[in-house]
Amino acid sequence: MKQTKNLLRYLLFFAVIQIITLSTLYLFKKQELDSFMTERQTEIKGQYTLISHAYQQRMKMAYERLSTPEVLTLMEQASVANKEERSRLRQELYSTILPLYQHLLKNHFQQIHFHFTDGTSFLRMHQPQLFDDQLAGSRPSVMLVNSAKKPVVGYDMGRHWQAYRSLFPLSTAAGHHLGSVEIGLPFSTLLNDLMNSFPGEYRFIVGKQMAAAHLDAADLRDHFTATSFAEAFLSEAADQKAIEAHSHPGNQGHISEGQLDQINQAIQKSLAKHLPAYQTVSLPLFLADKAFLVHLLPIHDISGEPAGYLMAYEQSPTLMAMKGRYTVGYLLVTAFSFLLIAMHSLYTTKLLNRLHLQQKLQQELNESHAELDQIFNTAADGMRLVNLDGVIKNANKTFASLVHLPLEQLIGQKCHEVFSGPNCHTENCPLRLILKGAEHIEDESKRVSSDGTTSICLVTAVPFYNCSGELTGIIEDFRDITDRKRLEQQFQSLSITDELTGLCNRRGFMNLAQHQLGYVKRGSGEVFVIFADLDNMKWINDTLGHEAGDKALILTARLLRTTVRDTDVVGRMGGDEFAVLLTSASSSNSEAIVLARLEHELAEINKVLPPEQQIAISFGVAHDRGGASLEELLVLADAKMYAVKSRKKAAAASKSTEPGVVG
Repeated sequence: MKQTKNLLRYLLFFAVIQIITLSTLYLFKKQELDSFMTERQTEIKGQYTLISHAYQQRMKMAYERLSTPEVLTLMEQASVANKEERSRLRQELYSTILPLYQHLLKNHFQQIHFHFTDGTSFLRMHQPQLFDDQLAGSRPSVMLVNSAKKPVVGYDMGRHWQAYRSLFPLSTAAGHHLGSVEIGLPFSTLLNDLMNSFPGEYRFIVGKQMAAAHLDAADLRDHFTATSFAEAFLSEAADQKAIEAHSHPGNQGHISEGQLDQINQAIQKSLAKHLPAYQTVSLPLFLADKAFLVHLLPIHDISGEPAGYLMAYEQSPTLMAMKGRYTVGYLLVTAFSFLLIAMHSLYTTKLLNRLHLQQKLQQELNESHAELDQIFNTAADGMRLVNLDGVIKNANKTFASLVHLPLEQLIGQKCHEVFSGPNCHTENCPLRLILKGAEHIEDESKRVSSDGTTSICLVTAVPFYNCSGELTGIIEDFRDITDRKRLEQQFQSLSITDELTGLCNRRGFMNLAQHQLGYVKRGSGEVFVIFADLDNMKWINDTLGHEAGDKALILTARLLRTTVRDTDVVGRMGGDEFAVLLTSASSSNSEAIVLARLEHELAEINKVLPPEQQIAISFGVAHDRGGASLEELLVLADAKMYAVKSRKKAAAASKSTEPGVVG
């Protein structure tokens, strides 16, 4: 089973190497081939341009011999003559330029054709019997030269055949435009010169649709034949004669007709795809032990419309050599792949036991890590690992829940940005202390989350060492003690608060009042200590019950709390006794104002109570400017309160007043 797996592995490796090799060789070969074909396309375009330019110069020289005063005078006269006179002038023009035309025929030129400015044919030297036909609709080149009054040159499809033409404007010395003259050269002549001057076989094919639009059915049938590889393209019969004259084995770059047929058949599908696009294309082909290149160079007519292609066939030893190089390269890489596989097989055999052992150790290590991760993430306390730069490297789920952040968002943040303590950015920072040698640090930290929730944690920090024993950071343990702190605060609050009235009890009053008195002593204000006692508390408890007594105590607490400011200290000293510490600015009648306010508020409370539930309170006020102690003021206020209570009892005895009246 293992051997089968190894064999499959090597086969996969070999397949990958083959794919990489073939892909790489293909890319390099394609790049080199594209560069080579582009170079050949440029050379063939240059050859075609060189031949056509030579004929352009000859046409220009012929035009210079045609634009003589005698010819221009005949054209000027003919442009305004009647039919009979124009016929005579036509014959005279024909006789005048016949010697030049015969000379041009010997040099393979086919036609000289004169037109008037409106596109009317005046004289065809190659067909003098045809004249007065209108060319404006079928020969855009004629109208182009007459409208632009500048020479135009290039491929042009006539009414009877195709040609390479130069059209020149005709004007008098005074600048009067008379029309135009064209000098035409058969494309077969260009093909013949190309094949005689440069190695290879050349063909010219024309679009069937374009030819049918210019020629009638008879001319199309007489002058053109179908191609063997593309139904939509034709070749001219005259071209075939030039090809046959060139086709013998002694010609340089000659490719036999049989080979051309094989080439055309092999590239027929590619031609069908590329020909309609009228783009420059080169197609490589290998037949037996020879390599060939077929180039398609689009030809446009004078008006810029696509007309056909110049096709160049050439043998390519360079292409054959290129194929050989890449074949040898592929074989070398394949042999090298087999060598690598053999070496790898030997090496793998030696390492199997070692790899097996490593896998076993790795499995044990992974299991150990999994156990540690489980312990780490299920710990009741939040834990995080911070490196020496203060960046969180790891944290458990409990810590993430504690700070209300996703675990993945914690990693990489600064420790103080997630949960800061009171000693952050100080010399007592846990990380700094451990760097100085501390082994255990414990402190309390408070954190307020974005939703306003406050968390208090007991944070324990210890050093973290890597497997080499180097200090790489610290481990911090966060134990949430928020609930414990809340309970402690509640216990503390209960120890200084009176459960019935919600005021400070005696201990709470003494602590807060002492603190407030110390503040007044440092300022310039004055202090009032009021001692209040319910006069009829015993009567209420005995007569109305303890619930009514509790209500009287609560009403008294509310009276005192609402009468003074929030900053003043109010407390229940025990039983039905209350004390108040007030602070205010100096005033000669401050004591009277305080007592008047208390008595007014007491009267307001009693208004809404039944007579039997109305309460009576005796007040004693001690006034000081910050010199006396709290105990002294309380003793003085208590004495004044008892003095008031004694006066009220004496008055009640003498007047037999009922309980509930304030004295």
